[in-house]
Amino acid sequence: MNRKVLLPIIVIAAGLGVAAMLILNPNEVANSPRERIPPAISVGHPEPLVSPLIIHSQGTLEPAHRIRLAPEVSGRVIEISEHFQRGGAFQEGDFLLKLDDEDAKLNVDRARAQYEQANIGLQIAQREHERVKGLFEKQLVSMQSLEQADLNLSRAQAQEMEAKTARQQALLQLERTYIRAPFAGRVEQEFIDVGQFVNRGEKLAELLALSYYEVRLPIARDQLTYLDLPFSARGIIPAGERPKVTLIGEFAGREWVRHAELIRTEALIDQATRQVYGVARLPVELDHPETLLPLGLFVRAEIEGSKPAGAYRLPRSSLINGNQILIVDADKRLWMKQTEILRLEHDDVVVRGGIDEASLVAVRGLRTIVNGMHVNPVVEN
Repeated sequence: MNRKVLLPIIVIAAGLGVAAMLILNPNEVANSPRERIPPAISVGHPEPLVSPLIIHSQGTLEPAHRIRLAPEVSGRVIEISEHFQRGGAFQEGDFLLKLDDEDAKLNVDRARAQYEQANIGLQIAQREHERVKGLFEKQLVSMQSLEQADLNLSRAQAQEMEAKTARQQALLQLERTYIRAPFAGRVEQEFIDVGQFVNRGEKLAELLALSYYEVRLPIARDQLTYLDLPFSARGIIPAGERPKVTLIGEFAGREWVRHAELIRTEALIDQATRQVYGVARLPVELDHPETLLPLGLFVRAEIEGSKPAGAYRLPRSSLINGNQILIVDADKRLWMKQTEILRLEHDDVVVRGGIDEASLVAVRGLRTIVNGMHVNPVVEN
């Protein structure tokens, strides 16, 4: 048989055989829809806020008081204490320097003499008044004489009081030639030496008080909410309402941690930064080094704020659409919930409303979200 005729016959026969097999063994197609697998989503339980919110700030340690020491009298410096030098420390009442007091002593002697003279004059006026009064009662002198005696007595009393005041003032001027420390502190800078003449009010030194230090801490206006201070407390904060402050600094290769308190807020908004400054006070005891910190040290501050009721901490990635979170219910359905954002932190967010401790909150969202959609929640630790 011709090959050209045989090949088509074979192909047709094979096709008929396959068709017969398909007709005799038909496939059954299921009418049921394909099962959908819900998307997996990471969830976690919200963390109740059990500790107060911390407000972070920073500042530099400064003395609470810095004054300009000046004499109240003029004179030549004749003696200076060994503590009266830059960096010198002193206690309240310690001797700092002495001015020449010869003129002051002469003024005291002169004032004493004038007082004695005025006192004698007063005694004479009193006796004369008693004598004239007795004669007037016997009708031996006129009313005019008694009135004159009254005037002389009043004049003598005034002169005696004036002399007494002048004596006290002279003693005070003498005392002011001996200059003492007004408080416990340190000499930041001195400007005079022995033999120099100084005038009243001239700058002698700059003194730093060491009873306590202060740190000015910038606080953003919205952060003041977490301090929970009443409006009336702007400025001086009442003792029972002062937030605790932890100061942390590094010096000489070690970390310094000290505990202070916020004593006041400056009732003024800084025009450059739009922030409010709070002032933390750190008590200092010179005999206890653990209370000391180097002046001028830059410190970080952690201010203890309030603890909002019903607040929870979540990962910041939980937020969607600004102030919404995703909740998975008992039927494994996903729902979007509104919440109140109290505070945004570095990796976390503090929220209130729409959740409780038993809630399952999605810590990461999905690309496509439909309210009520089924999900496969995977709990993260």
